[in-house]
Amino acid sequence: MKRYVVEGTWTGYVAHQCRVVHREVVGEKRAERLMRLDSIRYTDGTSLLISVRPAEPFERVRQELSYCDLIAEAERSGKSRYVVVPK
Repeated sequence: MKRYVVEGTWTGYVAHQCRVVHREVVGEKRAERLMRLDSIRYTDGTSLLISVRPAEPFERVRQELSYCDLIAEAERSGKSRYVVVPK
């Protein structure tokens, strides 16, 4: 089974705040679905940019499972750009 690394980069309010806040390893089927997801936008103007890449053989990935629920919700929507609606 092929492994993929999913990273979520928060854009922040200014350029120097941009940083990776989510990283996880997923299988091929989920990676295919997540490749369609470009970004998750917040109403405050910031975004979580989603990137998916194949994991290198024997690569150790330090996972940061910060936004699992939000990314799964955006994945289920089927949209390339998901907008977070305040509740």
